[in-house]
Amino acid sequence: MSASTLRQLPLFPLKVVLFPGSALPLHIFEERYRTLVRECIEGQMEFGINFFEDDKIDPVGCTALVKDVLKEYDDGRLDISVEGRSRYTLVRTIESDSPYFVGEVVMLDDKPEKINYGSRRRAIEFYNRFVEVAFRGTVPQVNVATSDTRVSFLLVQKAGLELKDRQKFLGMDSENERLNLLNRHFESMLPLISTREKVERLVVNDGYLPPSKSSP
Repeated sequence: MSASTLRQLPLFPLKVVLFPGSALPLHIFEERYRTLVRECIEGQMEFGINFFEDDKIDPVGCTALVKDVLKEYDDGRLDISVEGRSRYTLVRTIESDSPYFVGEVVMLDDKPEKINYGSRRRAIEFYNRFVEVAFRGTVPQVNVATSDTRVSFLLVQKAGLELKDRQKFLGMDSENERLNLLNRHFESMLPLISTREKVERLVVNDGYLPPSKSSP
């Protein structure tokens, strides 16, 4: 790996998984991350979001760009909306004068492959059935003829994957493999959302269905 392939990126570790193309609202209250967000807004720069849990940071993350400042509080807190852009792998964190984490990252690309359009169509059809039942018309369906070359990242946003599976999905470098994962997931999940209680849990958690002791 040459130094030219590395990119420095401000980091905001969170217990969320951001996907390319997805929108995410954030409440910014820590002083160091207020600084990060304001610097990124002023410089029109991206920052990185990595999944962080149990004092461990997953190396695969997604760059985020601030799209809108929803609210500014008198005490300096911010409500913002960010958009996921590009995936990367965190190589290491580095020393800097900034109060927040800064990392050296390598951007991730999908491997070259011929897309399985049968699997792609199936995943979109599964998704449309899923959101129709789970979100009752509040989430738009996806046109099977969409030109989106990475439609899997659109479908996964409201698919009900658990956090660990969302992170695994983010790190996959094959659109076909991501579509296959979604197809298996939807096949197993669709029968489980027939009860009102599970549908409501899914909607409340914005697409994330947490485990339950009563679940089969």
